[in-house]
Amino acid sequence: MKPARTASPHIPALWPPLRAYNAVAPRLPWIDVRMPSRAELVAEAVRGVPGAVPADLADDGWTAGLDAFLVALVTEADLTPAGVRFAHGVIRSGLVNRLHVQRALAADDAIAARPVGPAVVVVGLPRSGTTLLQHLLSLDPDSRSLRQWEAATPVPPPGGDPDADRRRIRAAEHSARLLDRLAPQARTLHPTGPALPTECVTLFANSFASLELGVIYQVPSYVDWCLTTDMRPHYAFYARQLQVLARHERRERWSLKSPAHLFWLDELTRALPESRVVSLRRDPIEVLSSFCRLVMVMSAATARRVDPHEVGAYWSGVWVEGVRRATAARARIASDRWVDVEYRDLVADPVGTVSGIYGAFELPFGDGLARALRDHLAAHPRRISTIQYSLADFGLDAEEQRRRFDEASRLPAPLETPR
Repeated sequence: MKPARTASPHIPALWPPLRAYNAVAPRLPWIDVRMPSRAELVAEAVRGVPGAVPADLADDGWTAGLDAFLVALVTEADLTPAGVRFAHGVIRSGLVNRLHVQRALAADDAIAARPVGPAVVVVGLPRSGTTLLQHLLSLDPDSRSLRQWEAATPVPPPGGDPDADRRRIRAAEHSARLLDRLAPQARTLHPTGPALPTECVTLFANSFASLELGVIYQVPSYVDWCLTTDMRPHYAFYARQLQVLARHERRERWSLKSPAHLFWLDELTRALPESRVVSLRRDPIEVLSSFCRLVMVMSAATARRVDPHEVGAYWSGVWVEGVRRATAARARIASDRWVDVEYRDLVADPVGTVSGIYGAFELPFGDGLARALRDHLAAHPRRISTIQYSLADFGLDAEEQRRRFDEASRLPAPLETPR
């Protein structure tokens, strides 16, 4: 095995208990460091949901996604024993969540009969201010954001069982503390918290069609599968999960965000026919190295070896493709469903930017929301990172990357009509 190039000092050492577990687990016969098969994982999930049977897991494409993920975990991820355990837990959680969602829909036809309704969906390259904008939009009492704790366990629907909600919030808090131990830089790079709005890409893990899994684990063939599969059934299940989540807590509109939607804007706008899209634009050269560093931080908690040059080469190509697809989709989406926002304008005038978005979509923007935005910004001043890193850390040339992204952001010239 070739030695790994590293981007240290930006990648911290493993948490000592995790390092100790990785060292001793292969020597202890009662610790299974093998990744289970799909059949074993399904049987385990069914056992964990009272009254469930395998038939509850109707296949709309999720089995192909899980199979692709399992193959990549075994052949590419170079998992530590702890990494195997974490991946096992992620898969089990996705299957259990899927069972609960399917059974909730089967038990109450009214859930699926009620449309998702209006939604404002923030998209853009990662690290381009999408989290900041989502947090600001979520301050509107008429907006329903997706909180981290409910994204992790969508059923039972929030608001229907306060005791169950509190248990899930405590579980999310425990997971957040564990993540702080495993990847202490992650929260700095990507602010998270159990009660904070989170990316709706998390819901796609319940279909095993989530790019988020490719950030946590080194699974390029699985990400390739996501980029080449038909995502329509996965977006349909995404919409059904939103319907379940809104069962007891429905507002005027959803406030959602995920950079992953860049790849599938057609599928998004079909699955959520009343959605409006906010596209955040920032120089890709300013965000690419930061995203690669996030991948390094996350995957270093599960893998024996992480090569920053491999991370840079792979993910730069993925996001170039995302920009190319979004550019093409933009030409097919009605102009009244789309608004562009420059990152520099968001940072310079957050309140004015949100007001402009509301104006473009003809939504009411009152003094109360403006005051809530100003109070939030005063309580959460913007922090400038002092950590220095560059594209060169990941084997990337800035000029070459700028050329690639510029080409991806231009629509192809129309074909001339034959004379």
